[in-house]
Amino acid sequence: MHCTPCEYTKSHLTLEAFLPALVPPTTRGTPSKGPKVCHRLDFRVCGPVVVASSTETMRAIKLAFQKRLVHKEYRAIVCGHVGEEGERLTVDSPLDGDHAETSIEVLRVVPCPHFGHLSELALWPVTGRHQQLRRHCAETLGAPIVNDEPARFASAGPAWERRTGRPLPPATSRDAGQLFLQAVRVQMPWGAVASAETTSAEAASAAAAVPRIEAQAQIADRFPRLLATSARAFAEGWGTAAEGGRTYLA
Repeated sequence: MHCTPCEYTKSHLTLEAFLPALVPPTTRGTPSKGPKVCHRLDFRVCGPVVVASSTETMRAIKLAFQKRLVHKEYRAIVCGHVGEEGERLTVDSPLDGDHAETSIEVLRVVPCPHFGHLSELALWPVTGRHQQLRRHCAETLGAPIVNDEPARFASAGPAWERRTGRPLPPATSRDAGQLFLQAVRVQMPWGAVASAETTSAEAASAAAAVPRIEAQAQIADRFPRLLATSARAFAEGWGTAAEGGRTYLA
C-alpha cells in the first residue's frame, strides 16, 4: 500500500484513500478534505506514518520536517561487516550535490555464507534526501541493504571492494525478496513551534521546551529470522556455489 499514488492507476489502493476509515474528522482547526499524509516513505519501506486532519496541523508538521525537528529511526540488515556491535558511525556524504547525513549504530553482526557477514543497523537520517539510507549504505559504506534493487545493489561494488579488497558477491534474494529496511520510530514536538521565518536554531530551542510525541512500530519478524537463519547456515557449513559448497538461500 502506497502513501500516495506513485505511477499506479486509480485501481490501486493507497494509504490516503484508506485513511478516512481510520482517522475521524478533526474537532479543532480547519478540516482538510480528508486526512492527509504529511511525509512519505520510500517504496518498499514500511513503518509509522504521520497524518494530519486539519490544515493548521498539516502546516505545523510540514514546518517541523523542514526545520529538522522530526526525528526518525530505521532498522536495516545490510550485506557485509561495517563495524563492531555497538559501534556508532556518521555518514556525511552528499547525494546529487546536496548535503546528506546519516547517523548509524551497529546493533548485531552475524556470519553469512554468501557475504561473509550480515549486519543489523539502526539508522537516523539527519537530512531527508531521496533514498538517502539506501544510497548511503550501498554507495558510501559498500554494504547494500538485503534485497535492494539490482542497480542499487550493484552501486555498492566500488565501496565494497575498497573495504574488503574483494569484488562484491552476486545478489541473492532473501525472504521472498522483501527489502530489509523498516521505519520503527518517528518523534516530533507537540504543537506548532516554528514559522516560515523561524531559523532552525530558534525552532530547535522552542522545540526543546515542549513535550514530544512519538509513534513506534514493532520490528518485523523477518529481521531476527534472517539473522538467525544466516548464522545457523554458516555454522552448519553451508557455502556458495562459487565456493563449491551447497547453495544456500535464507
